[in-house]
Amino acid sequence: MIALDPAASAVVALGIALLFGAAALHKLADWRRFGLALSGFRLFPAWLVPALAPFLVALECATAVLLPFAATRRAGALLAATLLACYALAIGVNLLRGRTSIDCGCLGAGHRQRIGGWMVVRNLGVAAAALAAALPTIPRGLTSLDLVTIAGAVLTLGALYAAQDALQRNRHTVAGSLQ
Repeated sequence: MIALDPAASAVVALGIALLFGAAALHKLADWRRFGLALSGFRLFPAWLVPALAPFLVALECATAVLLPFAATRRAGALLAATLLACYALAIGVNLLRGRTSIDCGCLGAGHRQRIGGWMVVRNLGVAAAALAAALPTIPRGLTSLDLVTIAGAVLTLGALYAAQDALQRNRHTVAGSLQ
């Protein structure tokens, strides 16, 4: 049986919890835009979107709350992987439909980001990491050095995620300036 070191499990779980917490806060900060973005995917009847939007945000909040704690980590990790796979599927379906100009709905108030294939890959990669966090951990306690390592790793992963997201959002600007 595969088991993770508890520090590695904590890094993955906390990183994904922060991601889902931030995503939920972004949606709550600009509720109208999130509803419009969700409608823009055209995957559900228009009458269902007003009920689906708060349900998705509630699931994201639940994920953020469940992941940090070892006792609830497995449930949070499975919920995270499921949500990320659904988001990847929603984006993929719209890409296959040729609908690339719709807003992904994943950024904060005042931001708009078109969907792209890289989002499918990113979401599936984070879903795989979430599944890893659902694995059992080897039986050992965390030391003070582990706590410092976990904090540093989570901050580093957050910065890398933000940098990757910014680069993808601005790739056309960056590509044009290199020519």
